[in-house]
Amino acid sequence: PTFDMWRDYLGLAAVVAALRSDHGEAPEPAPASPGATAAPVPPCAFCKHNGEARAVYGGHSLRDASGRLLCPVLRSYVCPQCGASQDRAHTRRFCPLTRRGYASVYSRAKRARK
Repeated sequence: PTFDMWRDYLGLAAVVAALRSDHGEAPEPAPASPGATAAPVPPCAFCKHNGEARAVYGGHSLRDASGRLLCPVLRSYVCPQCGASQDRAHTRRFCPLTRRGYASVYSRAKRARK
């Protein structure tokens, strides 16, 4: 197959499927009848924002009802500022050590004033 940067180029759909099988989770079963549909699982905002395939971001939520982090991509991330990962994982932007509540992930070049 040819490389397509707009598709699941990191193979995260396979990672999510493998994680489900490792934890004994089966894929979501189809509802028994059209009237008995369960509440849909909200897609993972982190993966969706980062441009992952629908199969990836639609296969899990960012957090569960109690607030526990579920996203396998974010859970495996290690914050470069504080070292947090797993249940306490976050990106640099949301790190408690980041000053002023919001930080761009892009560093700005300082311009010399004339």
